[in-house]
Amino acid sequence: MTRRPDPSVGVFTTLLAEDGRAIALPAHVARLAASVRELYGVTLDEDALDGHVLAAAGSTDGLLRLRVSYRPAEAPDPIEVTATPLPERPRGPWHLVVRRVPGGWGAHKWLDRDLLASWTDPADPDLDPLLVDEHDQVLETGRGNVFVVGEGRAATPPLDGRILPGVTRAAVLGVLDELGIEHEQHPVPLEEVRRADEMFVSNAVVGVCPVTSCEGVGSWPVGPVTRAVAEALGR
Repeated sequence: MTRRPDPSVGVFTTLLAEDGRAIALPAHVARLAASVRELYGVTLDEDALDGHVLAAAGSTDGLLRLRVSYRPAEAPDPIEVTATPLPERPRGPWHLVVRRVPGGWGAHKWLDRDLLASWTDPADPDLDPLLVDEHDQVLETGRGNVFVVGEGRAATPPLDGRILPGVTRAAVLGVLDELGIEHEQHPVPLEEVRRADEMFVSNAVVGVCPVTSCEGVGSWPVGPVTRAVAEALGR
C-alpha cells in the first residue's frame, strides 16, 4: 500500500522571484490560504503574508526560489518563508519514471514529501516521478502538472481533486487560448502519452519544461507547441 502524506506536517507553495518581483504571488498565496482553511480551519491574513513574501523577494537581486510553508505544529508562528538564490532558471529537459499512487496525492501541496524524495535522485535534478493511478491514468509529476500534445492539440488531466491545481497550469491554459492552440482537460491514459508527439510539465520555478523521455513509456522531441508555450509564458 502506498504511503500517504502526513497532513499534520503542513503544506507549502513554491514560487519564483526575479529582481524583487514575486511571480504570480496573489494566486500562490490564495491557494495556500485555501488549503490551510480547508485542512486546519485557520484563516490566514493574505495581505500580511503577501508583504512577508515580498520582503523575502526583495532581499536580493536576481533569481530566487521562494518557499512559503505552513506548519500547524509551529503555532502561533506557523508560517515560514525561505529564499534560495538560483544562478539561472532551470530549463530541463526532464526525464520521468512512472510511479503508481492509487487515488492520487490530492489537491494540496504537502510538506511531507518523503515518498516523492525516495523516487528522485539528488544528483539528477532533471529526474521526476510521473504519478499515475491504479488504472494507469496520468495524474501529475512530483513537481508539476502534465501536458501531452498530439497532432497539435494539447491535453492535461482534469482538476478532479486528485492533483494539485497548479498556478502555472492555469497560466499555461490561458497561453494556449491566446496562441489559438486547441486543448482539453480530460483523463490521460498512459497509452495517450505513448502516442504523443510532445510532452511538457508546468512548474512555478521552471515555467514550461519539456519532457524528453519517460522510462518504459517513450521519448519525445522538444516540439513546436512546447517551444511556443514556453516563449509566450516567459513574456
